[in-house]
Amino acid sequence: MQQDELWIGTMLKGRARWVVARTTDTVEEAHRRHGMSPVATAALGRLMTGTLILASSLKGEESITLRLLADGPLDGVVAVGNPQGEVRGYVGEPLVDLPLKASGKLDVATAVGSGELAVSRSLQNGEVYTGMVPLVSGEIAEDLVHYLLTSEQIPSALLLGVLVEKDYHVAGAGGLLIQPLPGATEEDIQAIESRLGQLGVGISELVAQSGNMEELIGSLMGQIPYHVLERRVAKFSCSCSKSRLTDTLVSLGKKEIADLISDGKAEMVCHFCNEHYLFNVEELQQISDQAEM
Repeated sequence: MQQDELWIGTMLKGRARWVVARTTDTVEEAHRRHGMSPVATAALGRLMTGTLILASSLKGEESITLRLLADGPLDGVVAVGNPQGEVRGYVGEPLVDLPLKASGKLDVATAVGSGELAVSRSLQNGEVYTGMVPLVSGEIAEDLVHYLLTSEQIPSALLLGVLVEKDYHVAGAGGLLIQPLPGATEEDIQAIESRLGQLGVGISELVAQSGNMEELIGSLMGQIPYHVLERRVAKFSCSCSKSRLTDTLVSLGKKEIADLISDGKAEMVCHFCNEHYLFNVEELQQISDQAEM
């Protein structure tokens, strides 16, 4: 069975770098956990895939958070990823349903709306750097390209796609990032642009049609020579746990915890993975003993 992967490499004799991600199962897991509509699945799937691709250049315990702070009916989209290929995310309103565009495609841009893209990088020393740019389309790939160019001065080509079938399952999801490196010529950039223009179908369709990563990358690169540097597994993964949520309850203070005790139980739900955690009266009493007034 094919698993989700993220491959990193170079092309055009080392004058450009590329990252290709297959995220079909990862996006399907997010869809399953959050019970999302097709357009919500497509929006979150694109953002999660883009997050994984950007996280691939980070190191160690670093992570990156992408937030679409927009006025569309999705009420915002958030994804967090790390260089180990782990990603999680959620949308504000997972059941949003919109008519298809005239092309028959899901209307992600309308679902996202207008607003800003915030990109936060958490470094190993604990520092967090956040950059914000206006959304240029709401289609997500174009918005990330705009961010990379304006905030990091990195010209990039980025494809992101999620193919959702009529039964709502994710048939294909993935992404491709190409960035010229120092020494790239105008001919190199034209070759990249020409190849992308020749693809004919979206990257989600290519993922769905490809039996493995070698076949997918071959379909994307065509006749352009490329070299694979690294292969990583990609997956949906959340860092939540009952012990972490216990710390959150402790921070509420004794009065708030007493109210929960009087209710007989407390249930907490993780935004990112929709996991439910139940605390009984005995557990709440123990938590209250740790809390300050």
